[in-house]
Amino acid sequence: MRRLALILAFAGCAQAARAEAGAPPAPETRADLSSDSGISIDYTTGDLVAPTNAKLVDTGLLLTADQIRFNQRTQVAVATGHVVLTRVGDRILADSVTYNGTDGSFSATNLRIGRFPYYIEGKTAQGTRTEVVVHDATVSYREPGKWQPTIHATSLTYSPGHYLRLSGGNVGIGGFRPFPVSRAGQDLSHQTGFSDVSIDGGYRRNLGAYIDTVLNIPVAPGMTAGPDLGIYTFRGVMLGPASTYNIVSGDDSAVGYLKSGFIYDYGTRYTDILGNPIPPERAYVEWHHDQQITDAFTLTGDVNWSTDSEVIRDFHSKEFVPVQEPDNTLEAVYTGDNYFASAFARFQPDSFYPVQQRLPEIRFDVVPTAIGGGIYMRFNSGVAHLEDSPPDGGTYLEADRLDAFLGFSRTFSYKGLVDVTPVVGGRYTEYWETEGAAEPGGGGRALGEMGFDADLKMSAVFDYQNPVWGIDGLRHLLTPTLSYRYIPDGDRGSAFIPPIDRSTFTNYLPIIDLGDMRAIDQIQAENVMRLGLHNVLQTRDKTYGSRDLMTLDLDEDFLIKRAPGQTDFSDLHLDMVATPAHWLELRVEDTVSAERAAQRAIDTTITVREGELWSAGFGVGYLSDKYGTFFVPGLGYNPIIGVDTYHYEARMRVNEEYDVFVRGDYDARDHLMVDQYYGFTQRLSNTWIVQYAVYFAQGLNDNQGHFGMEVNLNLIRF
Repeated sequence: MRRLALILAFAGCAQAARAEAGAPPAPETRADLSSDSGISIDYTTGDLVAPTNAKLVDTGLLLTADQIRFNQRTQVAVATGHVVLTRVGDRILADSVTYNGTDGSFSATNLRIGRFPYYIEGKTAQGTRTEVVVHDATVSYREPGKWQPTIHATSLTYSPGHYLRLSGGNVGIGGFRPFPVSRAGQDLSHQTGFSDVSIDGGYRRNLGAYIDTVLNIPVAPGMTAGPDLGIYTFRGVMLGPASTYNIVSGDDSAVGYLKSGFIYDYGTRYTDILGNPIPPERAYVEWHHDQQITDAFTLTGDVNWSTDSEVIRDFHSKEFVPVQEPDNTLEAVYTGDNYFASAFARFQPDSFYPVQQRLPEIRFDVVPTAIGGGIYMRFNSGVAHLEDSPPDGGTYLEADRLDAFLGFSRTFSYKGLVDVTPVVGGRYTEYWETEGAAEPGGGGRALGEMGFDADLKMSAVFDYQNPVWGIDGLRHLLTPTLSYRYIPDGDRGSAFIPPIDRSTFTNYLPIIDLGDMRAIDQIQAENVMRLGLHNVLQTRDKTYGSRDLMTLDLDEDFLIKRAPGQTDFSDLHLDMVATPAHWLELRVEDTVSAERAAQRAIDTTITVREGELWSAGFGVGYLSDKYGTFFVPGLGYNPIIGVDTYHYEARMRVNEEYDVFVRGDYDARDHLMVDQYYGFTQRLSNTWIVQYAVYFAQGLNDNQGHFGMEVNLNLIRF
């Protein structure tokens, strides 16, 4: 090519001419222009012309096009035809680009630009080294297409990797953009994107035909907002604002979401969990917040309010199932080198569920800290105002409480095989301004504990090979454990203590450490020995070194001092997880009466899978009627109502686009198929997941309905 000679010759002529005219010398060029068919000079304009497959290389920039005209004096390049402007981490496509090498600015027509997952196109644009302003712009999520989320804006400012700001436009799917927006913004360094775009539709007997949509769009850096709209032919229209945010400012970061809705329900309404009629004006608000203000200071919050106990169950049943009694809490925590200082509030914005309110609780907790001689010290303290107002007519309870625990422990080891850790501790609790206790006036209570924890570590290796199951040798880790705790007079002063933080039903072994007990207001005297046997069976693994084939834990308490109705031994608790192969998993949680050899509770699942191609699972859940009781203030102890259920589910991938699934639950006591789901999912344009399903239900209350069809459209998230 004659590229270098032409550039040097032209530069020399231009420099000489400027010197004769007394003009200052032109800046030295940094650009390198080339072409498949050589370089020519337009003597009228002084431009270097690269006519075919032209390429201009500048510092941090590559410009290619069908033709490029470059003026060395002005350092301006004009590129036309299939233009590609590549800068560090950024690529721009256009019909034409005018580039100014002195300051890095440019203008373009019919521009395309963006980084995954945003694709931007516009009729005209002007840009600098740091940002681009695009006019008559369209932003597509992931890639252009008729099913992609899009925003059309009058103007758009884009800074790669930093922000995306829009002014005046409409948002929608593909070319259908019915929702106007005045302004919107997106922090590209902490993307939230279109993460809350979803559309659910179908038919339910209690709702009729329905469609439920959430369309959150970027409105500020790190924040999206939009409407949560539900239309139900049997019930009316539910509408409320929704938002998500992920905001970072220096060391401060905040993540959370807001959901809400209001409806005038003209359909058939029944009663709430307290037996009261449900009003037609129904609404709910849900807010979750996590904030890291500094490395040491965090703030979290959960707020859930509703006009009645059934509004979520009726209109958002999938969200109701996992959280049937939502909590309301606010907490601020400061983390020191070896301590936590916190302020915690639990409150009751509505009156449907029992809540032990803390208004608030201030705590100071010291983690186990070495104080010399191998001794570790632990300290916990808190002061709280407590209230408990049972919604179903129980006794109102209230108290102010100061609580503190101080404990010491020292571990003695023998050759890494045996560990024995004596423990000693004391807990003092003071109550005042009490209401609902058997005796008024409050008072103080001091309790002490002593005991130990011990374990023996044993292992054995077996040269066993089984290629079918992928077993390359076996290692058995066996750890017997023994714990003892003695807490005399644990129920001291119970007459003047309102039972707010009380014991609740659980099918697990109770906490025996005095400092860890949360049922502070119902502590019982304790003289107990806990025996455990913990097993791990492993084999070699080429990727991870070793893998667990099975874990098996057995635990049981021997009650030296027994409360009325207790036996010498607690129930035997078994917890097992077996994964003998990558395609098989078995989980068992079992509770058996040691003295009567009676089944108390069992929760087990077995899953068979072949990677992502298919999976099938079966589970059993059983709880005996005779397992135990739970306490209600003013109403005493009520018996547990048992369950006996079976669950099944299966999923299979048909191809890259479709999966089929089935799941259901059977109640063996009532001999009913409680629910059955049959359907398939579709991946649409590599952006959406669409789920089509029908379901059948039996034995549910009238609020739920017994037949339904659903179509759910959700954005694929990354």
